[in-house]
Amino acid sequence: MHFRLSGILALVAAFLGLLILFWDQDDDTARARLEQARRAFRFDPARIDRLLIESGDLSIECRLKGRQWHLVRPLAARADPVAIERLLGALQELPRGDIILPPRRTDDAYAPYGLDEPRASISIIAGSVTNRILIGRRTPLGDGIYVRQSDHAGLARINISLLDLLPAGADALRDRSLLAGAPAAIERLDIRSPAGYIQLARAAGGAWRIFQPFTARVDPATVAALVETLLSCSVAQFIQDAVSDLAPYGLDSQSAVTAVLNTDSGDGSQMLSLGDPLPNDPTLVYARLQAENSIYAVPLAVRQALLVRPDDLRDRRLPGIDPDAIRSVRVEEAESVLAFFRDDDGHWQLDVPIRAPADAEAIQSLLRSWADVRLSAFDNQPPTNPPPPLARTIRIDLLGSAGAPVVFHLGPHLHDSGSARIAIDGDSSPAIATPSTLLNFPLDPLPYRSRDILSIPADDIAAVQIATAAKTLRIERDPATGHWSPASPWIDRLLEALAPLRAETLLADGSGGGAEAGFSEPHLTLAIRLRGQSGLSTTLLVGSETSAGGPRRATVRGRGLVFTLPPRTVAALLPPSGQESP
Repeated sequence: MHFRLSGILALVAAFLGLLILFWDQDDDTARARLEQARRAFRFDPARIDRLLIESGDLSIECRLKGRQWHLVRPLAARADPVAIERLLGALQELPRGDIILPPRRTDDAYAPYGLDEPRASISIIAGSVTNRILIGRRTPLGDGIYVRQSDHAGLARINISLLDLLPAGADALRDRSLLAGAPAAIERLDIRSPAGYIQLARAAGGAWRIFQPFTARVDPATVAALVETLLSCSVAQFIQDAVSDLAPYGLDSQSAVTAVLNTDSGDGSQMLSLGDPLPNDPTLVYARLQAENSIYAVPLAVRQALLVRPDDLRDRRLPGIDPDAIRSVRVEEAESVLAFFRDDDGHWQLDVPIRAPADAEAIQSLLRSWADVRLSAFDNQPPTNPPPPLARTIRIDLLGSAGAPVVFHLGPHLHDSGSARIAIDGDSSPAIATPSTLLNFPLDPLPYRSRDILSIPADDIAAVQIATAAKTLRIERDPATGHWSPASPWIDRLLEALAPLRAETLLADGSGGGAEAGFSEPHLTLAIRLRGQSGLSTTLLVGSETSAGGPRRATVRGRGLVFTLPPRTVAALLPPSGQESP
């Protein structure tokens, strides 16, 4: 019984749900119908492909060709799609006023409303369907206007704002934009002016470069601003149509400033010429698009932006000097070579003249200093006197790059020690780099070597022998229990100092030793034997102080590197007083 009642309740709930759904759909349909009924004119703006506007002597016709609107009357020109969409959208949204049915069987039924000879008409055409809107006189109170659609006998009283939608002339619907395309789609920019010719184009990877009058890298922000200026250039005034003589406007080939944009899309090649300032408004200049015989006025600032020198477009930063993007660096000068690289774990390693771990902070600090270098000038003309040779070469390989490395050649500046001459592979002319950091940093590997001298895990140590000038102590670890014998609670302090043993400074990389270092009679000798069958051992020698009470010189036997250890580290390597045994 309970199951039967539950089934009946479920069926009732489903029925009510379907009923509510149908009611919602009916409600949506009713709302849509009310919305349509509220509008004065019913049409779909997206389907319109032709528009005719007639008002007195004015007759304007626009046609949609492909995806572009064009004016075809009273002149042939590009139409502004935004202006047309705005006009159609506003017409569609006009609310309907009172419906008036004129008396029938009279010849002048529409005369009282000014619709026998309309003041204006708007024809909206979609394919073969024409919706012609006739606009008559104002209502007696002046707050509305009488309107009739040609295929309807009735007429309506519409808000007076309809008159504001009528364009005052064809220029109101003309396209004021001149160059089409998105900044990212521009592949090439040519500029020709009385000052010369500049050719810019994107190279592999999308980076902009100068190709004329020389080959060089380009500042991406400067070129982006120039392209944006051109693409945003719009008509301030429509001056003259059907012009054949360009000389009066300064648009002949001798005095014009011309920009040619090429895109990778369907916009193709577009050429804009800019001429003389307008006599009555020097903030505007004459302009013309290629293949058009119309003259426009555009802001003078666009022409001024194109009067740019090639050097003003050049990238004054050095390529390939982002520290996080560098994989390896090799520097050569005469017989000296310094090379370091980033290993697979991201750690810096010295490669030449020695193979050793590098100090990451020292390497990063060096690379960061390169980022401050700027190209302050360019030697576009060969010098009269031969400059000093570019003796230093820096090669930079980038992470994840299969392309050619970045290569700099550097030499001293004749008249400024704070600058250096630099030639960058791929650039056609050398430049002046300021400051001279790239030329002056040392090629000695010592400043870039890691100060971590030893890093021995405590569990790998089998025995330790500590010898001072007078006494020696040897302790060993029981391989079974791991306990030290003799018992030495202070051994943990020593083991901690060895993991890692970090130098305070690096002094020399070579044979080391010498009387001054004090290694012949060391202050401390620490011999460490490692676990395992090999029984490998490492011996640390701590010698003389660099100053009274200061750091002590030290070296690892067989390595030749001399460094200093701070007093606190030396103290950690010594047993407490009284623990030594002869």
